[in-house]
This record gives sequence, C-alpha cells and structure tokens, in this order.
Amino acid sequence: MTVAGDANRQARRHVVLCTGVSSYDVLSYLSNDLARAFVDAGWSAEVLDLSRLSTPTELRRIVMENRTAFFCGYSGYGANIAGADGTSAYDTLGVPYVGLMLDSPSYYPTRHETPSTHTVFLHGDDGHHDTSVAISPAGSHRGLFRLATSRWTRASLPLAERTGTVLFASKGGDPLQYESMLRRTVDAQGLRAVLAIADALGASPVPLRLWDVARAVMPASLCDTRWHALAAHGDHLARIRRATAVARALRSLPVTFVGGEWHHLDAATSGATFLPGTPLPDVRRLMAAAIGVLNVQPGTTDSVHDRFLLGLQAGSAVISDSNRFIDAQIGREQFTWWDGDARTIADVVADTLRTASSPEAQARAERGQACARERFSLHTLVQHLGSVIDRHREGLPLPHPDRVDAQAASMILPTAPDAAADQAA
Repeated sequence: MTVAGDANRQARRHVVLCTGVSSYDVLSYLSNDLARAFVDAGWSAEVLDLSRLSTPTELRRIVMENRTAFFCGYSGYGANIAGADGTSAYDTLGVPYVGLMLDSPSYYPTRHETPSTHTVFLHGDDGHHDTSVAISPAGSHRGLFRLATSRWTRASLPLAERTGTVLFASKGGDPLQYESMLRRTVDAQGLRAVLAIADALGASPVPLRLWDVARAVMPASLCDTRWHALAAHGDHLARIRRATAVARALRSLPVTFVGGEWHHLDAATSGATFLPGTPLPDVRRLMAAAIGVLNVQPGTTDSVHDRFLLGLQAGSAVISDSNRFIDAQIGREQFTWWDGDARTIADVVADTLRTASSPEAQARAERGQACARERFSLHTLVQHLGSVIDRHREGLPLPHPDRVDAQAASMILPTAPDAAADQAA
C-alpha cells in the first residue's frame, strides 16, 4: 500500500497525539507519556484532546504549520475524522495516522473498516490483529505494536519496607446486574449466543481468542454490527464474572481495589479497601508503595495488560495468570504465577504477603522491573512507530515489534533507553 507524500515529509519530526474521554483519563496520561518519549528521542510532539478542541480548527492549524510527520492515537482516537464527503481527513491532508489499538475489534468494529490509504492500525494483541483483518481484508494498513509504559523514576522501595497490601487496579462490574440488562434488551437468540460465549470463555483453563469462540457460537457469515455487539457482550460478561469471583475470594485479605463498580461486593465484612475514581498517577504511587500488584489477564492470548507492566515498573511483586505471549516475552521467573483459578488466588496472595521480605521475592521483583524497562519501554515503542511510518510510506510490509528492525534508526535519534520521565511520579 503506497502512500503519496512530498520528499520533505520524510524529514519531518513532529507527531500529533490524539486523545479524548476515557475512564479516569487513562488515555490522556498514556498519550502525554508517549509525547514526552518522542521529545526525548529528538522529535517535537503535541497532544490534542479531541473532546475539548474544535477539530476543524486544529486541522487547519496543523496544515498551515506544515511540519507534522504523522498523527497517532491510543484505541484509534481520531481515526475516523472525515470530511463532508466521507473522505478520511488524513487522506485529504496526505499525512499518516497510526492507531494503537488496545481492545478487541468487536468492541468498535466500524473503526476497523476505515477505507483510508493513510491510516495504519497497530494492534497490541496478535489475535486482535487477525480479527481486524478478517472484518475488513481490504481495509487500512495493519500491523502490531507492544504496549509500553514509562518507567518509575523514583528509587524503588524494597518489598520488606512496603505497605502490607496487594493492589488490584481494575474496574469491576456486577455480572448479575449485567445479565439482567441483557435479558431486558437482547432477543432470545442473541441472549443464548452471549451466554454461550461467556460460558465458553469462563470455562477454559487457558485464554481463548474471542473471535474463535464467537465464530463457534454464531455463523461468521453474519459478521455484522449485531454480531460484534453480541460477541463484545459475551466477552465483557466473562470478564466481570471472573473479576468478581477473584474479588470475593480476596475479601478477607488486605487487598486494595482501585477502580469503580465494586458496589455489588459486601465491603462491610471485608478486609479489603476500595478506592474508586483514582487517577493513573495516584495508581502508580500506590503500586510503588504496595508489596504486590495483582493482574488478571482479560482473556487475551498474545498481549499483556498495562497493570502488569506498571506493577513490574514499580518494582512490586506482580501476581498474574499467564498466556503464551507473557511466557515467551517476559517469563514466569519475573513474577508470581497464578493458575487463573479464583479458588486458588487467596492462597497465592497470602503467600506473597507472607514471603515479601525474603531474598527470593526481592530478586524476582528486581528481575521483573529490569525486564519491563528493557523490553517494554516507551523508547522502544517510539523506535517501532518510526519504522512503521517509514515502511508505510514505502509501501512495504510493516515491521514486527518483537524483532529488532534496522530501519528504526532512520527516524529515531540515539538516546538512553526510556528516557521519558514519569512526570506523575
């Protein structure tokens, strides 16, 4: 897929990061961290909050400045900006847009049907990438990226000196209430499909791709907006069922739940603490002060959740189930592995708290922190994005994020790994 552009654009080193409304403003924090990483790598960068600005006015300004190499947005923010005739704004401007896609395409299927020659969607999970291509084989240029986080820049407290708690940063949700809503709003055939998908995802001892499960339940020939809505409902129901089972198993332990929608748990008889509505910078401080960080993987096979990486960056004892990506790219020697069964999580958490002062626990936390800094740094992501833009302009296959790509050097200046400071620290 060849992208036209003037020769001068090759030398441009300004990136516009698009963001907007998200839970606890997470995408804004991620975008600002990435902007700082671009600046540290020799670029200039700006963050546009599309929920607060006039998009046409900002686009006119960017056109007049004539310095932007590409636009970028987490979760595809800004991808669907178009003119009155439906033409992508990026095709009109002749400037690439790169979407860093975090969720299953079934949650936002229309974003993956963008008929734009200047749009690139990079997926953080291989399964999500395959689903996006299946939804729209002739759609925009697509590839992969790996989620990255800024490093914790303060000195990490030894586990033995930390608060005796394990932090679980996750939004909850009442599965019974959600199922009741589905029974009121979804027809009988659709409800059967949703429940079958949720049951299959929940029953598997290993993560399954949502796309594979949904296709086994519903004919792929009906892969329309309704099909994806039902698949997304099934996935969400499976997630909140599992999170609720884990939370109930941990209620007697000193666990701090960060995030909303845990009202369905009986906190009055619980040893846990609930902190709804906590911004990401505060979450990171809490992680750096806690002995452990709990991660429950959201049913993905080829990616890792950001709370896992943030826990590693904070030097905490990360407790998590695994998948093939985590096993291959991180390794179980860097964290405390849990088998994913809610019936066993209480013993794992209790043992983590009990053994926190041991040399073995401290060494594991230090290995995990070193792994996150080396393999999941924002510096590495900036390099990858530079290479993606180079390849996209030349009409070449996009680089794979798990392999070193020599072309990255053509757009990225040498710099210390992940020099982007965590300003929220």
